[in-house]
Amino acid sequence: MNKIASILLATVIAVVILGGFIAVLGGSILGGLLFLVGIPFAFPMSTSIVVLFFAVIIVRTVIEKRRQKREMQKYLTSRDD
Repeated sequence: MNKIASILLATVIAVVILGGFIAVLGGSILGGLLFLVGIPFAFPMSTSIVVLFFAVIIVRTVIEKRRQKREMQKYLTSRDD
């Protein structure tokens, strides 16, 4: 009887602790999302500069990849001749 009670007590405590961890994790994820959503409203100029910076990096990367692909295709077709 003592073993069963200790197993039940340990199970209840484990469920409560895990529930607390899940609540903390869920709360921090929700807080992080709200922080990310709130930043553009708090600092619109800084946010647009950061977005513009990353947009330029992404566009330059895409253009570079296309250039490399064109050069590779040109190289492969010139070898076939």
